[in-house]
Amino acid sequence: MTVPPETPLRRSVRLGRSFIVLLALALAGCSHGPSTFVELKTPEAPGPESGAPSIEIDPANGDAMMSWMAGGPDGWRVWFSRSKDRGVTWSPPIAVSPQGEPLQLDLDSSPVLVVSDDEHHVGVGWNTAVYPPGRPAQTGDVRFARSLDAGRTWDPAATVNDDVANGPSRHSYESFAVYPDGSLLAAWLDDRPGAERLDADESEGADAAVYIARSLDFGAHWGPNSPQWSRASRGCRVAVAVDLMMRPLLSFRKHFPGQIRDVMMARPDGPPERLFTDHWVAPEEPRAGTSLVISRDGTLRSVWYTGAPGRAGIWFRQDLPEMLDSTAVPLQLIHAERDPVINADIGKAGMSGSLIACDADTTGASAMMLVRVASSGDHVAERIVVPGTDGAHNPYVGSINTRRYAFVAWTERHDGKSRVRLLRWDLHR
Repeated sequence: MTVPPETPLRRSVRLGRSFIVLLALALAGCSHGPSTFVELKTPEAPGPESGAPSIEIDPANGDAMMSWMAGGPDGWRVWFSRSKDRGVTWSPPIAVSPQGEPLQLDLDSSPVLVVSDDEHHVGVGWNTAVYPPGRPAQTGDVRFARSLDAGRTWDPAATVNDDVANGPSRHSYESFAVYPDGSLLAAWLDDRPGAERLDADESEGADAAVYIARSLDFGAHWGPNSPQWSRASRGCRVAVAVDLMMRPLLSFRKHFPGQIRDVMMARPDGPPERLFTDHWVAPEEPRAGTSLVISRDGTLRSVWYTGAPGRAGIWFRQDLPEMLDSTAVPLQLIHAERDPVINADIGKAGMSGSLIACDADTTGASAMMLVRVASSGDHVAERIVVPGTDGAHNPYVGSINTRRYAFVAWTERHDGKSRVRLLRWDLHR
């Protein structure tokens, strides 16, 4: 049988069919089956209680790493442990904070774990709590300890704030971010005035200022503290991320006149801009910080809570940082016209989109809920309510772009006691 010669038209059809097949295969490879999760045992440290976990994934090998607080009436310490089998078993916990150092036992100001992309550098930052005689309010420092061998041994802790010699004021609600070159940026709330040097106006309560500092040796030493923005709402953690061009981006909740508490976004030394004009009137300082990541495609992905009437709940937005439009309506993840405040944390998973954990379900009732927003950022791809998680507080998501799983750790409170809980979130794609 003679095969007719291939004409240009037939070649185009053949190549077109081949392209369609390859495209279909590629799309099939990128499609998602339903996510699943499995609850894991947590590492055990001395003391009857535990809480305030922070968890990350080692980008070099996929190991899980967790820091948390554990203790009881005789004292609390910050601990660290590593899992080489995706959270099934954990190494013996290592104490990171010094023996006897008083810790700030506040879930909203919990320890923060950071890991460098190379060289096995791991660090943990936390907040101390001191009650000086004759002073009505507590004071405290931001502390940081580093390990240069993947968490096996730890250097002595360093103090990030540089005004210790004057008697510590309040320094708390800290966050840390790693630059692409391995250096660190710290951000926190401080009693000292911000860069604007605004006149003190305490008619609606005393506010804090956002401060930052840089470390070029992964936390062994910290540079001068730089004041940034005044009138930051005191009870809300600062969020910080660094993009691939080594430019930091920070988020905090600002106190506007009239007891309005809206979320701001800013570059250091630049003017802050609202993420959205929520106009949340909150006479009491809300314990509702923000969370943000900068994905490998350069987009900013952030989540926050507002209690504004008609808008109460958790919101998400995805933007290019330099094209942030505060008038664009974000995506609502949870609608909940009820108390208490809902806390949320965001991780990233490349083509899987944005991974978010909230300590409430879709009605606002206490539970752990997992939300995956599509990589386009314009719709919710999945919502999963984890059964048996009443009493969940302050979740933390650990994820990286190159792994098809994430970890979610949180504090469970029942009958005045707290304990850490943990699950692995498996993404099927």
